[in-house]
Amino acid sequence: MPYLAMRPNGDRVLSLDVDGDDDILCPLCEESLFLRRSHYNNGRFVSKHFVHHSGSECPGESNLHARFKTIAAMKLREIFESATVSHEYTIPGTDRVADVVATFSAELYPFGKGFIVEIQHKHDDKEIGSLSWDYLEAGYSVFWAYQSDFEGHDMKFAEHRVKKPWPDAVPIVEGLDGYAESVRRLMNPPEQPEVKMEIPFPMEYLRAHALEVIPPLRGYYNKGVSPEGWKKVDAISLHEKGRERAWVNVLRSPANHIFLEWWKKDTEQGNSEYIIVHIGSEFPERFEAFMEETKEWFDSGSADQQVAHWVGGASLSFRGTELCESWISIAKVPYGPVKIVVARRDKKGNTRTWAVNYRKGDLRRLAALRHPIRRLFGEPERDAKAAKPSSDRKRSTSNPPEMVWD
Repeated sequence: MPYLAMRPNGDRVLSLDVDGDDDILCPLCEESLFLRRSHYNNGRFVSKHFVHHSGSECPGESNLHARFKTIAAMKLREIFESATVSHEYTIPGTDRVADVVATFSAELYPFGKGFIVEIQHKHDDKEIGSLSWDYLEAGYSVFWAYQSDFEGHDMKFAEHRVKKPWPDAVPIVEGLDGYAESVRRLMNPPEQPEVKMEIPFPMEYLRAHALEVIPPLRGYYNKGVSPEGWKKVDAISLHEKGRERAWVNVLRSPANHIFLEWWKKDTEQGNSEYIIVHIGSEFPERFEAFMEETKEWFDSGSADQQVAHWVGGASLSFRGTELCESWISIAKVPYGPVKIVVARRDKKGNTRTWAVNYRKGDLRRLAALRHPIRRLFGEPERDAKAAKPSSDRKRSTSNPPEMVWD
């Protein structure tokens, strides 16, 4: 069923442009055609089209765009009986040529001055946004018809896709178009000048947290001693493999105080995090009790619970400094892994924590801390078994990964 034909002089025409008595030919076989007007077949709409005479073997397939345009025009005539339906029509007030338009003798609510159908299929390159804007500004509704909207010789209108002109529908606007000037100023205020102020930290806070700002051995971990007199006594590795590495440095300050510096690093992202805590003479004894309590907690099966709350394990609290208290805990997060948590809190209640996921064997590696700590505090090893270094102990005292500082 062709929708495109030609006159004897070779001009191409649509079925929209032809009356019943016109002499028309098929552009493929050049045989004569006759016109069949729009009608319904078994309740289905059939658009106006050309037909070959009986006995013709010509398939008569027409241009796809011409087919869609004809069906859309016939559908508009069916819907808007009193409107004037045209194709390839220049919309008044614009330089835009619409595929098909039904023009009303008087404005019709809510479609305005007319109803435009633009055909958009995969080979078209139409500027939908700018075309729609111009049509709406001229007071016309617009519907963009796609190939999926056509079925046989009929076209379906998706009502929610019909764009209607202002004020009967919200117009297409950009940025703050349409707002009053006062509203524009509020929504797009002028850039304010940058204001900088120097606010000193309280000295008490700096004394309590100075070591959190810059690691005391920054830049001197490989040498093991800083120009200020900080010294790395030992290093215990918790996680040597995988993406997340973790280790503990045992440090001696220039004033002969002992600190534990807990580090972790994401080897893929390069991010690192540390916390440093001061330990006193009470730490070795409490650490032994903490390790024993932690072993009992794992043996009890508490670490295997899958519940919606934290499951606390062993905890070791120690004096730290006069300005801070510190602690180490083993706990299981809700439906998550067991974590080793280190924290410190100052007199004002400011708390900082450091945590790393527990991995199998971490308890054994953590126990290796007892050796450098007991040596530093002048306490003997508890028994020969504890004093004897294992292969894990040899691995655990290896240097931590090299740190990269910005």
